[in-house]
Amino acid sequence: MIFLTKRTHYTFSNEVKIRILLLAIILGAAATVSHADPLTFSNVIALQNGGNTSINLAANPGVTLTGSQITFTIDVTGTLPPAGTDTLSVTFQDSQGGLVVQQFSIPLFGSVNPPFTLFVTIDVPTLSFSAIPATLTVDLLNSNPDFVIPNTQTSVNSATFTFNVVQPVPEPATLTMFAGGISAVLFRIRKSRKKQKSCTL
Repeated sequence: MIFLTKRTHYTFSNEVKIRILLLAIILGAAATVSHADPLTFSNVIALQNGGNTSINLAANPGVTLTGSQITFTIDVTGTLPPAGTDTLSVTFQDSQGGLVVQQFSIPLFGSVNPPFTLFVTIDVPTLSFSAIPATLTVDLLNSNPDFVIPNTQTSVNSATFTFNVVQPVPEPATLTMFAGGISAVLFRIRKSRKKQKSCTL
């Protein structure tokens, strides 16, 4: 009976050791296989009125934006793998054929890793006093999927936002001041020419 008790204790002890060893192996393997959070972007915002107004492009498709320069903010989150890089591509295109492409290396400036908010300023290529349709396509080139559509929670690779772009119409007072300034310059030129003619005669 004593022999049986020792053997049971011996078997239990070996079984515990084996389980602990297996648990350590599993945990070690899980630690080496863990992946970084994939990079994603969100909250694509257009800034208007000198940055005082923020318009979420995903929530406001077809909105009209004004200005010859438009600044957008884009939130980039996630974790790059060790020594990993990515590129954020931002493409502005209007219905008149105007195209602007900007690309940003991640980590920014070689050392700034996500999360961060990137400010992107686009010089609008086609200036018009009437609204023209435009799109902004944002894509993390080495990440797929890289955007979650807010209302459906669907993950996609890149996102295209639609809006209209228009140049602000000058106010009548501005036009009046401009015309008055041009008239004053022309009057001075005419007066100096008359003075030169009278001096030569």
